[in-house]
Amino acid sequence: MMRSLYSGVTGLRTHQTKMDVIGNNIANVNTVGFKGSRVTFQEILTQTIRGATAPQDDKGGINPMQVGLGVGLGSIETVHKPGNLQGTSNASDLAIEGDGFFVVSDGNKNYYTRAGAFSLDDDNNLVSSNTGMTVMGWMAVNGKIYLNKPLERIQIVKGDTIEPVATSNINYSGNLNANTTGKLELKANPWVVSSGAHSARLHMALEPTGDFNEFRFVISPVSGRITTVSGPQANITGVIELNSDGSIKSIQMDSTETFTISASDDPASVIGDLVIDPSDPSSLFAVGGEKLALSDFLFTPADPAVTALQIIDSQGNEHEITMKFTKLANNQWRWEVDSPNLETLGAAYGEITFTSGGTVQNVTYFDASGNVASSLRFRVPGDADVLVIQAAFDKLTQFAQQTDLKRDHNGYKAGTLDDFLVDTRGVITGIYSNGLNRAIGQIAVANFANPAGLLRAPGTLFEESSNSGAAQIGAPGTGGRGSVKPSTLEMSNVDLSEEFTEMIITQRGFQANSRIITASDEMLQEIVNLRR
Repeated sequence: MMRSLYSGVTGLRTHQTKMDVIGNNIANVNTVGFKGSRVTFQEILTQTIRGATAPQDDKGGINPMQVGLGVGLGSIETVHKPGNLQGTSNASDLAIEGDGFFVVSDGNKNYYTRAGAFSLDDDNNLVSSNTGMTVMGWMAVNGKIYLNKPLERIQIVKGDTIEPVATSNINYSGNLNANTTGKLELKANPWVVSSGAHSARLHMALEPTGDFNEFRFVISPVSGRITTVSGPQANITGVIELNSDGSIKSIQMDSTETFTISASDDPASVIGDLVIDPSDPSSLFAVGGEKLALSDFLFTPADPAVTALQIIDSQGNEHEITMKFTKLANNQWRWEVDSPNLETLGAAYGEITFTSGGTVQNVTYFDASGNVASSLRFRVPGDADVLVIQAAFDKLTQFAQQTDLKRDHNGYKAGTLDDFLVDTRGVITGIYSNGLNRAIGQIAVANFANPAGLLRAPGTLFEESSNSGAAQIGAPGTGGRGSVKPSTLEMSNVDLSEEFTEMIITQRGFQANSRIITASDEMLQEIVNLRR
């Protein structure tokens, strides 16, 4: 029989196999995470008719004569180039951007896949939608993920409850306005002074100087005149300083001259000299028999800076406390805590001293009896534990800009899991009804030294082989492993234009090999007909 017959048969067989692979690729053009395959051919055994001879004497060498015996399959390899990414509206749909595979398990063995169409089953397991295999990774413990633990099933329990945590720390920060000060004004302005038939009207302007509760006064005549030994004066100036409660701290005139108030230029119209007595609240300013008492002035203290927050007790109940900051003097403030529903047992107030640069220099803490205290303590209604809270003020500043207080505190109410999100590191973050976001777990990604060496398994799965190398499992985005794209699926990497081109080439190859068989048959027919 002719060798060409068998060569043609091998050609038919190998091209049929290649067509099978092409058909499978095209059939899975819309399969999520599918990886296409390619076929390579190789020549099989050859028959040596004459061996090669080396050159010798004056003769050249002779090449060997060999006849090939057909074609065979060289390889069928999986092509692991990435497919296009398609966005979805499902939070549990995941894709890997880069190298690597998701790890799924049937309970006995791990498999690997690029198909990230995941969903939750009745047992709250995150599973592959088409195979039901559980997605593997690491579950968090109290919001912490430990990657050194063995792989475990990822579970997302909707409605899962987290226990409340009582507030134990409050950190205050932000700014207290260095220019904070009160306001002082004369109730009846101008001030009318008189003596007998003579009178004068004096206007008193009061403006803050920039120092705490310090005001510059300017007394000028509306009617009448002000004179000294030097002659007529336009006004009288000085500074009034008040304590934080509005009492007089000091009054200082800018000049030591004696100021005489008259009704007119007539010497007989003199009403009296201006006399200042800061030690007598009933007679701070006096001209003749007319006096200005402290009660004639209206002092409006600076508004305290107040911030409120909700703290949590051991049973998860919320309680409101307010922190009030009141300026006492330059660079000195008083803090005071209060709550309408809690009994204060520990620190209730204290003072904060700032440096000239506006940073905190010292903080003191006192209880309601004036004893030194170390923390805020509150007795709460019911059977919850006494709240012990450390309040820190060291991040406060006192700059000449608007008051803007911030506070940060721990503790949270009990909450139930409402939803979840997955980030690029594969971390699953739970969104709870109490506003808390906490890590639930992290999805594992495996990489291989030779992904093409993986064995295909049903359901777009792969498993290790002796030539793929061991799975290198770790967190996404580390060790050459790709990152996770949430709400995304990786589509098939089959290129239809390439597959159709290969289909045409394969069809022509199949036809050519069938012609070899036909031609060889005709040659044999001619040999048979030689007996006629």
